[in-house]
Amino acid sequence: MKIAVCGKGGCGKSTVTSLLAKALARRGKEILVIDSDESNYGLYRQLGMKLPRDFTDYFGGKQNVLNYDVIKIYSSVF
Repeated sequence: MKIAVCGKGGCGKSTVTSLLAKALARRGKEILVIDSDESNYGLYRQLGMKLPRDFTDYFGGKQNVLNYDVIKIYSSVF
C-alpha cells in the first residue's frame, strides 16, 4: 500500500501522517515515511524522532550571498 499526503501548509499533513503511521505500525505493518519538507521538523517531533542535521550542513552550512553588480560573494562568515 502506498499513501501520499498533500496539501497547503498548516492543514495537518504531518498530524495525519504520524497518526496513520502509528496506527498501521500497531497492526504490525512496516512503515516508511518520507518527508520532503526540509524546513519543517514537525513530523520528526510527532513521531518522537531525533531532529536531523540541517541539509545545508552537508554543504558547508547556510551562507549569505551579497550582490555587487557583477560580483557575487558567498560566505558563511558574515
